[in-house]
Amino acid sequence: MGQSMTAGHVDVAVVGRGMLGSPCARRLAEAGCSVLLVGQGEPVDRRSHDGVFASHHDDTRITRVIDPDPLRAWLGHRALDDFRRLEAATGERILTQVGHLWVAPPDEIDELAAADARFDLGCTRHDPVGLRTAFPHLSPPDGLDGILQGPGAGHLDPRAYVRAEGTACVAAGGTVVDALVASVLDRGTVVELETSAGAFRADRVVLATGPFFAHGDTPAGELGLTVGTHTMLHVEVSPADVERLAGLPSLIVRPTDEDRHCFVLPPKECPDGRVVIKIGISHQGQDLGADRIAAWFRTDGDLEGAAHQERLLLDLLPGLEVVRRLTVPCVTTYTATGHPVIDDLTDRVSALVGGNGYAAKCAPALGGLAAGRLLGQPWPTEVERRLFERAPGSQD
Repeated sequence: MGQSMTAGHVDVAVVGRGMLGSPCARRLAEAGCSVLLVGQGEPVDRRSHDGVFASHHDDTRITRVIDPDPLRAWLGHRALDDFRRLEAATGERILTQVGHLWVAPPDEIDELAAADARFDLGCTRHDPVGLRTAFPHLSPPDGLDGILQGPGAGHLDPRAYVRAEGTACVAAGGTVVDALVASVLDRGTVVELETSAGAFRADRVVLATGPFFAHGDTPAGELGLTVGTHTMLHVEVSPADVERLAGLPSLIVRPTDEDRHCFVLPPKECPDGRVVIKIGISHQGQDLGADRIAAWFRTDGDLEGAAHQERLLLDLLPGLEVVRRLTVPCVTTYTATGHPVIDDLTDRVSALVGGNGYAAKCAPALGGLAAGRLLGQPWPTEVERRLFERAPGSQD
C-alpha cells in the first residue's frame, strides 16, 4: 500500500475524528497505508451548530486500569504506553496522574483488586474506616470499601488526545480533513465518500462515527445501537476549596443504591482561570435518531438531573462552596455486548462504533484493534473476538 493520497483516492478512509477513529487512522498511517481521516471538528457554538457533535469535546475524562471487567482492564493497561508515547512525540499533555479511587461494596472491590494483582499496579485498598482516614475531606456512603490506583490513573484530556493523534497521523503521512461526511457508498470495487470538502474514494473505509452512526447515507445506519443522554455538572469552587481538595483523585462511587452512583473529576483549572469539579451519572441507552441526538447537544442538558448530581457532590465533599454551576450535555453509545462494534458492515466498509462508557481510557487500544484487522494482524488472544462482532456469534 502506498503512503500518498492520489487524486482523492486512498487505501483507507476513517470517518470520525474522535477518540476511536483518530488512533485507528494513525496506526494505519504508521503501517504505510495512505490514509484519510475525515470528520467535523468542535463546533464554535454548539447551540447553533447544524452538523454532528462528538463526546470528546471535553478536557477531563477518567483514566484508570482497575476495572471489574478483565477485558476492559487489559485494554486500559495496553493504552497507557500509547498515551505516553503520544505525549512525548507531540508535546500535548494528555494524562494527569492524580490517581483514581473506586468506592464500592467489598465484593466489587475484590474484582478491582484482581486487576491490581494482574498488572502489578501497586493499588492501596481501604476498608470504610481507612477510607475516611486516608481521604478526610471525602464522605462516602457507609459500608463501602475503596481501592486507589496511583500511577497510570487520574484523568486525561480528550481534546489534547485527539489533537495528538491527528498530529501523529499527519507525521506518519496521513491526511486529516475537517469536513462533514454525507454518504459512504460501497460500489464493489471502491468506496465513494461525499463530504462538505468534496468527494473522495477509498479501497476501505472505517466508520468511527460515535453516536452519529446513523447520520447520512452509510452502512452503519443499520447497526441499531442505543444512545444514553447524560448531563455533566461543572461546579466552580472557591480558592479555599482548591487548596483543601488538592490531591483529590478521580472518583467512581457505586453504593448499593444505584440512584447514588456517580463519577467525579477532581479540581482542574480552566483556560479562564476558574477551577471546576465535574460530576456525572450514567443512563441507559435509548433508540434515538441523529436529529434528536443533535438537538440534545444544543441544550443545557437535564437541569433536574443536575440538581440531583449537585446533592450527591455535596454529600461526598461536605462543606464544598459552589461558586457557580454549569451544565453540559453529553452522550454514550451502547452496543449489545458492552464493547465496541469492530467488524465488517460490507466487503469494504467496517465499523468502529460504541464506546459503552469506557472507550476514552482505552482509546488507543481499541483503535489499534480496528487497524489491526484491516492490516491482517492476528487478533489478540487476550480479547474474545465475538464481543466485538456486529452480531454476537457471527463470523468474519
